Amino acid sequence: MELTNFTYVIKQVELALRPHFNAVCANAGLTPAQYTALTVLARRPGLTSSELARRSFVRAQTMAATIEPLLGDRLVRREQDPTHQRRMLLDLTPKGEALLEEMSPAIRAVEDLIVAEIDENARADFAHYLRSARRSLDTAGPRPSGRRSPD
Repeated sequence: MELTNFTYVIKQVELALRPHFNAVCANAGLTPAQYTALTVLARRPGLTSSELARRSFVRAQTMAATIEPLLGDRLVRREQDPTHQRRMLLDLTPKGEALLEEMSPAIRAVEDLIVAEIDENARADFAHYLRSARRSLDTAGPRPSGRRSPD
């Protein structure tokens, strides 16, 4: 039985996906990080910048640079949290929502490429397996430091 190197295959998929995804984002005038931030805010409005960074898989400093153009283009708004005066909350604007809707067919086309060789009935299973893998990794806790443990 052949051992499958999942990390290698996942990285290959990610590298093959990247140019398609980057092109869709570029055509909309966004970076992939900006698109990710918009989609996270669409699902979870009212996040702080640091919460958005965690959910977008970037550092807080990176999110600050990512969010500024979105604020400037009025795709996102920042408002004071009425329950905590020191917290600033981020939300999509109607313009941001419209941009995501406009991008939706192109994003769907990229997603269709991912599953083009997967039987229609197996696509739901594929999505389930991917989500299960993510949950397993999330449950494992923080990322390893990369240091070897003492023997």
